[in-house]
Amino acid sequence: MARFLTYDEERSRGFLAVAGIRILRVDDPDHDEVMVELLGADTQERARIVAEPPADDDAAASGMGAWHINAVDEFETVLDGEGIVEFITDKGPVAVLLEAGDVMAIERAEHRYRPLTPQGWALRFAGADLGAVETGRAAKAWPAP
Repeated sequence: MARFLTYDEERSRGFLAVAGIRILRVDDPDHDEVMVELLGADTQERARIVAEPPADDDAAASGMGAWHINAVDEFETVLDGEGIVEFITDKGPVAVLLEAGDVMAIERAEHRYRPLTPQGWALRFAGADLGAVETGRAAKAWPAP
């Protein structure tokens, strides 16, 4: 189950919602409704990946670990492992530790990601490509889980 690292769960969810981010579980009653809301009729799984933990702090600040915004909405499901996702909100960064069964629904919001263990994901997103663009935001230390 997702663990909110920056603020308590209620405040974190509120800040994230304003930024277009929802953290769900695969068994949440509104799971399918949110997926269709974000992706439209095409909710097919696009790929499965396993993200490996970065070798060092420099590697953790590049790739998915760099602050970025994807060009399309995404609905990503954690299959196993754990990792930290940090999202930019109007209150600053909000970090969430995600594990198996967690789902992140992102409406083109700025974020970065760091797997802590090998972490499997089922990827769903609107469009043919995520189209990630780095924002250039300076990487600061990752929050401790």
